Amino acid sequence: MKKFELELDVLQQKLADMGRVTVEMVGVAVSAVADRSVDLSDKAAGLESQVNQMQVDIDREAMRLLTVYGPVASSLREILVMTHVTAQLERICDQVVNVCESLQMMKPGTEPVAFEHIRSMSELAAAMVEDSILAYSGSDTALAEATRAQDDMVDSLNALVVQELLSDDVVREVVAGRQDVKDSLAEILIARHFERIADQAVNICKEVVFMVRGDDVRHRAKVKRDQPSAAE
Repeated sequence: MKKFELELDVLQQKLADMGRVTVEMVGVAVSAVADRSVDLSDKAAGLESQVNQMQVDIDREAMRLLTVYGPVASSLREILVMTHVTAQLERICDQVVNVCESLQMMKPGTEPVAFEHIRSMSELAAAMVEDSILAYSGSDTALAEATRAQDDMVDSLNALVVQELLSDDVVREVVAGRQDVKDSLAEILIARHFERIADQAVNICKEVVFMVRGDDVRHRAKVKRDQPSAAE
């Protein structure tokens, strides 16, 4: 095997490690939502530091490979996609930290208005992140497209959260002082963070399609399951 291919394999392994830490971090966010009595902010912050350093190391090595070897075609796409994926993974981890911080805004022991929807969002977003990383590692465009399709469910749940928290009944409770406005705001923010996590998983899936097919779908609507893309 050529030296370039060996070094590229090592870099892919580093990215796989970054993906595993990211999945662990999203699991922290899901756990934090499931049990608000446990503060997982410090754990999230510690893992985020690891991910940040991983991104720096991988991107630096990717630039070195581009400079030294000048790869073309599929090899060039592979390295470019690596740097795009590291950016998405890092942003996912930022959102996890945001979830933990937003949870601290809520009063302990209060009964959230829309937390059932938020729990469902957290689980869906976590599954999307894991599947997007699997799609990338396996160059699996079918899994990438299936994962993209799940984003609609997350968006719908996010809309339900906002709808419930801005309903007339909840607004009246806030005005009367029976509902803390910070709790409602925190729920809206947490839902938004999970919605962004799902969006970033979708972005990874788009990078998979580009890497495998050379088809840039970043600004294109989702492909219907029964309609192959023009590149196929």
